[in-house]
Amino acid sequence: MRVVRLLPLLLLVWGSAARAQDVAPARLAPWLDAAADQIMESTFVPSAARKVGEVRILRRGEATVVETLLYTKVLARVVGEIRKKELVHWPDNLDAAHYLEALTRVQKQIWSRRPMNQRHPDRRQKLWIDFVVAPDAAFVAIGAYEMDETRGEIRVTQRELIELLEPSPEYVRRNLRLITADAFHVDGAALDALLGPLPGPDPPIR
Repeated sequence: MRVVRLLPLLLLVWGSAARAQDVAPARLAPWLDAAADQIMESTFVPSAARKVGEVRILRRGEATVVETLLYTKVLARVVGEIRKKELVHWPDNLDAAHYLEALTRVQKQIWSRRPMNQRHPDRRQKLWIDFVVAPDAAFVAIGAYEMDETRGEIRVTQRELIELLEPSPEYVRRNLRLITADAFHVDGAALDALLGPLPGPDPPIR
C-alpha cells in the first residue's frame, strides 16, 4: 500500500493551470484529470429523499471511475457510516484500514474549514472520493471540492486533491464494485451491465 500525502492544491475542473501532475505521480496524472469526465450513471445516496450526496459512474478516458460526492452538514456521521460498511466487507484488511484513516483525515480537514458564520448560504461540507481503475493503474483519491447547484443538479467547479492511496488492485477493483452495488441496489449480471468491463487485467483470485 502506497500512501501519498498531498499539500492542499486546487484542481480547477474547467481549464485550470493547476495540474494533477503537480501533486501526484506523473503516471497517474491522466487518471486524475476530470475535465472530460463522462457521467454514465448517477444516483443519490442513501436516497433521493434523504440525500447526503451521490455516487457517479464515470468514464475518464480509458479509466472507469466510481466517484462519491458528499455534500452534507453531517459529514462526520456519513464517514462513520462508510466506516461501518468498510469494516463489514474488509475485516482486518490493511488496505481498508489505510483508506479509512485517509478518509478521516480529509473529513477532519474539511470540518476545520467550515464557515463559522451561521448565516453562510451553504454550510455543507463537501468531500469527493474516486476509486479509479485504468489500463495501467488502480488507486483511490480523496479531496475537497466546490460546486454549483442548479435545480438539484451538481456541477463540480473546483477539486482539491488531499490524499492519494495505491492499495492492491484487488482491493480497488472489488471496492469499486461494492460501492456501486450498494449505491445502485444491484448485483450479479445487473451490476456487470451497469459498470461494463473494467480496464486492465483481472487480478488473480486469492
